[in-house]
Amino acid sequence: MIKPGLVRFALASLVVLFHITKFVFIGHLAVYCFFILSGYWVSLMYETKYSKTKQPLLVYYCSRIFRLLPVYYLISVLTFIMLFIFDIQSIERIDFTSFSGIGFALINIFMLGYNQLNFAPLVPAWSLDIELQFYLLLPIFLLFLQQRKKRILFISISFILTLVLSFLFTELFICKTILKYLVFFLIGIEIYKSKIEFKPKTETVFNALFIGILILHYIIPDLFAMVKSNISYNELFNILISLFLIPLLANSVVRKSDSKDVLLGGMSYVLYLSHWMFIIPYNYYIKDLTKIDRIPYTLGYLLATYLFSILVYQYYDMPLDKLRKKWVSKRM
Repeated sequence: MIKPGLVRFALASLVVLFHITKFVFIGHLAVYCFFILSGYWVSLMYETKYSKTKQPLLVYYCSRIFRLLPVYYLISVLTFIMLFIFDIQSIERIDFTSFSGIGFALINIFMLGYNQLNFAPLVPAWSLDIELQFYLLLPIFLLFLQQRKKRILFISISFILTLVLSFLFTELFICKTILKYLVFFLIGIEIYKSKIEFKPKTETVFNALFIGILILHYIIPDLFAMVKSNISYNELFNILISLFLIPLLANSVVRKSDSKDVLLGGMSYVLYLSHWMFIIPYNYYIKDLTKIDRIPYTLGYLLATYLFSILVYQYYDMPLDKLRKKWVSKRM
């Protein structure tokens, strides 16, 4: 059965393929699954680790922010360098002396509001904005959602809210806030709080349904055309089909990881962000090439992206994360 690190690595790889090929259309599904996993893991850590410290809220917020920011800052700086080299026009449109330019700079520093930007240098970071909003609200969720009936009620309301904000009131400010994605985090919280674990046969059935529905959309031309060209259908498809992976996600988090699985899981965050940095030069070099001529560039892009992710995780992210964990443990 699939271990947690491999699940995260596969989801990050889906996002990579979603951005470099028109064949993959479930990039948003991968992010929704990340939100579910975040709801589980952060809730578990809050109640089993952070709540045991002398200053639980302070330690929790500092720890979670420090988990996100070092890799985000590194990749952001490198992404700006790539833009200056390969797409300077996108940077020249920003007037850093104006109010909007100052706001752009502050959002890039603090990450909150990143999903509201008209021009996002590091596109995948939009989900980090949502993630950070969840971190800020989690203590309140855990305080008021102790009873399962309340959690199920909130999950139901949030699911309706997701559909409303995705298809009816798409221009509202709150469409780019956690309110649109709250249902996924709440599902993760529910998996943790109720200790939900599915039987292997149940997981297999849902995995088969997921794969079957996916295959149908690839082999039936009308469905493939719809999921590729119809934005609303694509969004609905990604929302609904992600729910079929709940048994896989719920079962993966209780499986023990080995050293290889830990490596895959750890590098997935770096991979999720850094692949966009390499897309900038990749798009620059392939823009006038045929699909056949692009193949060596695509292989080179994938090699550079995955190799960079491994190196950054091992020699930058992992050492800093050990310091973060050591800082937390001293406050237990």
